Amino acid sequence: MNRKMNIAGAAPQIGLLTLVYLLVSFLISSLMKPVFQIIPGNTFLTIVGIIWVIPGIIIVVATARMLVKSFDNNKLMRDGLYWIFRNPMYAGYFLFVIPGVCLLFNSWLVLTTIPVNYILLQIFIQKEYHYLRQRFGKEYEEYLKTVLIKFL
Repeated sequence: MNRKMNIAGAAPQIGLLTLVYLLVSFLISSLMKPVFQIIPGNTFLTIVGIIWVIPGIIIVVATARMLVKSFDNNKLMRDGLYWIFRNPMYAGYFLFVIPGVCLLFNSWLVLTTIPVNYILLQIFIQKEYHYLRQRFGKEYEEYLKTVLIKFL
């Protein structure tokens, strides 16, 4: 398996399945609003959700720019947010974007998208890890020892 991986990696699979789950849970939640509503009214959660999404978007955009540059140069990304997170773009989605969007929907059921997204990440990211091990070998193994947050 020495072929080059697409820059999107596992993101399309993770994103599509997460989106489908999010939409189904939103539909069920909308049909049974009183059962799943976090708090009556939506203004407070809307504000919190928007505030929560903003840093996630900043992380995703900043990481995407770094990733494109390193991908084009066949370089393993180790600095910036990659020093903190093994997958900073996924971390931005998981920690900020998805929870913020879920708060906008004001639903306990929709919030279950967060663990579903994490499970999908753990399943589909393995292909990326395998590629990185083959492509960068010892350099990637050393990186894994130094990154602070290894589960994201």
